[in-house]
Amino acid sequence: MIMCACGNANSSASKNSDSKIVDAVTKDDAVEQKEVGTIFYDITLEEASKKAEAEGKYVLICFSIKTCAPCKKMKKVVFPTPKCGEYVNKHFVTIAMDGQDGGSGQEVAEKYNVYIFPTYLVLQPNGFREGMIQGAEFNIDSFLDMLKTIIHDKQ
Repeated sequence: MIMCACGNANSSASKNSDSKIVDAVTKDDAVEQKEVGTIFYDITLEEASKKAEAEGKYVLICFSIKTCAPCKKMKKVVFPTPKCGEYVNKHFVTIAMDGQDGGSGQEVAEKYNVYIFPTYLVLQPNGFREGMIQGAEFNIDSFLDMLKTIIHDKQ
């Protein structure tokens, strides 16, 4: 059973293998903007882990599904803000995955027992699960405080 934080249960998986988040800021977009929101890298988990290790960061996987209203609101309200981007981009290599895509996103979600959407999974570069946030948090300070707690950041 797959559950959206909005309460919509859906037990079927979509066969669409596209796991990109539409409307997310990409690395190419970030170069052109002075103040940027969260950068979502269009790379695999393996590539994100290598990048995170090379840069001394964690991996942040943003799991969503196409029918999840809170997931869409997080993408439009929280992640594009400069405040969120400044913190997240400094500490994480962030990627987005569709937890019901029938492909790699779903496989990773199942591996880490992600069945509620949105879920924000924090991994060490070696794949060890550091922590997760389940459900949407539209207050930017609260969301960042949860991430800080997970990575033991006392700032």
